[in-house]
Amino acid sequence: MRALIHETLSGEPITELEIAQASWSTGICRADVVSVTSSGYTGRSLYQFLVPRKFALSLLEDDYRVRGAGLLGIPEGGSDDDGLHRVVFPGRGIESYFERRHVLPYPYWPLVDANGYPLLSRDTRITGVEYGTMMKRLYQQALTHPGAELPVVWEADRSGTRQKEWSAVDGKPVQEAVEDISELLGGVEWDWVPTVDQADRLTFSLVTGTDANPELSSAFWHTWQAGGESPDIRGLSVKISPEFMASTAIFTGGKEDDRVMVARATSLDLIIAGVPPVEVWDSSHSSVSNQAALDGWAGKRIEEGQAPVQYWSFDVRAERALGLRHGDWCTVEVQDHWLVPNGSYARRVVEVSGSADGAWLGVTVAGELSW
Repeated sequence: MRALIHETLSGEPITELEIAQASWSTGICRADVVSVTSSGYTGRSLYQFLVPRKFALSLLEDDYRVRGAGLLGIPEGGSDDDGLHRVVFPGRGIESYFERRHVLPYPYWPLVDANGYPLLSRDTRITGVEYGTMMKRLYQQALTHPGAELPVVWEADRSGTRQKEWSAVDGKPVQEAVEDISELLGGVEWDWVPTVDQADRLTFSLVTGTDANPELSSAFWHTWQAGGESPDIRGLSVKISPEFMASTAIFTGGKEDDRVMVARATSLDLIIAGVPPVEVWDSSHSSVSNQAALDGWAGKRIEEGQAPVQYWSFDVRAERALGLRHGDWCTVEVQDHWLVPNGSYARRVVEVSGSADGAWLGVTVAGELSW
């Protein structure tokens, strides 16, 4: 495994770190997390890299498969119990940069006129596209500002019927706006995929789900065996999350003009399964003024709340998980587990992690409990 430091603005390589320890983690609709611990006794100074966000960090295999990459955070130097000096270099995906950028065109100043009224020309309006392209244009606008060029690759625009606008005076962070889109009714997933070329240059490629297929997953469907004579995975543990269960969902909206709009959706599935009634009351959509949209939110909430979600965590042999990425689907063949009954279980990979040794990958998958 290799650990490279790059210029954030160009992606050009600056140096390669000596790895004492390294770890990485990636997941659906979230920033990569990488960490490299390097010895302080390498014969060269690491002091110049103690500048957050000026540099980027990538972790990659010798065959140039990038495990994770992101903007360099605040390195920490110190001494371990053995008396050796080490520096920990943390990094978070490119999303961490857009957390500190706002939905503003260039130029955007002044934001208000001489009478203190917001200038509508500073607002951002995106229409006639799919949600994924809307996300892309928010990112693109942030990079049109002077000095904001980053080494990114964009997917092609997709025309559609989506429209949305953001007021400049609200100061909405770009990444928050993207996350809001993903959580809309019919919202899509996004992913920033880092690559490093043969010249060690780092690039981030934006990939988004389509309105027709909002989830992102590769063509790989992995099959792993838990238990038996030749298991592919070890340490299977199960966590059940019942928080999202609901037999009735009530959503309120339209409060901006003192009128209340209400939507309700119900299902008897939980009650038939022996679960007492569970109600959810959601008043977070106060700006919604369309009854059909509010009905859709309530219906989606009930659809997703008809069974508790199970999260399985385990390690899988790296040689049995070639090409694995978060978002992929897998089948876990369970045999003789102390808790999970024997059977085949289809699950979606929500998180992948690993370390410098590379023999095993940490995996978290999600799926609904079958009654």
